Amino acid sequence: MKKILASALALTMTAAMLTACGDAEDSSSKKDAATSSTTTTTTTTAATETEATTSAAESAADTSAADSSAEGGDTSATDGEGPKDISEMPATLKNYDNASVYFNADMDVASFVAPMAEKNFENDESNVELTVEELAGIPMLRVQTLDLQESGEAYKIPKIRFNVSKIFEGHEADMEKIFTVKADVVTKAVGNFVNPDDGSEALVPGNFMGAFCTQTGADPAKLSWNDLYDWGEAEWTSEWGSYELVMRPGIKDGAGFVNTTTEQYVTMMKWSIPNQADFYVADLVFEDEDGNVLACAGFEKK
Repeated sequence: MKKILASALALTMTAAMLTACGDAEDSSSKKDAATSSTTTTTTTTAATETEATTSAAESAADTSAADSSAEGGDTSATDGEGPKDISEMPATLKNYDNASVYFNADMDVASFVAPMAEKNFENDESNVELTVEELAGIPMLRVQTLDLQESGEAYKIPKIRFNVSKIFEGHEADMEKIFTVKADVVTKAVGNFVNPDDGSEALVPGNFMGAFCTQTGADPAKLSWNDLYDWGEAEWTSEWGSYELVMRPGIKDGAGFVNTTTEQYVTMMKWSIPNQADFYVADLVFEDEDGNVLACAGFEKK
């Protein structure tokens, strides 16, 4: 398993270094993506923020930890246990009882979320299929990655962005209050992960690594790109994994949302992996500086 994860991480670093996000003159994505493999952590806690600079010593520690976890696969609570049934998933969602945005089958998803396509998917960005589907009884946004890299060895990078100005349409002044953004995200295997060393197969999603970002500003031609949280997760025991993503645009100058009808975005991007695995967004949470959840009309739970 160590060789599998190391191989996947190598693919991830290669893909990340080639990633371009947003306008080149405004975006720091190339720098952030190139260092993502050393700034990710093995848990998605609310305290982790990637604007803090990772030292060389911390990077070495992260690499050592990744190697250690790879020895036995995922080192989460599933270690030493059998696969968990998907019916257990709803209880793992951190914010579902008090979120700003819920998904339902009759909503027009395309009106507020879409993939990035800076070069019509001819670069490292993958086209995606976005649908609302129930997973263990909960309607979620399903993100299916459609495109393989030219080599055919791994999937390209799905980058989806939520139009926050559309979500807060009619009460744009509340966007200035956004201090924290959270999301409950679930990964699920579509097909078996194949071990390149021995050909063995397992129905697991494997690696789940990526970045949580904001694209903000009043000028649509000069939206800032703010990589606020990089994550590095994996699930090698069950066919699904559940994670909370947290970023705080309120603590970084220029990363916060402004009061405008100009399109501004919360963006998720998942680094390339060799196996097909969907991810699902169960909810979005926008909180003010005091931790109060900001309501979004039209996105309530049904």
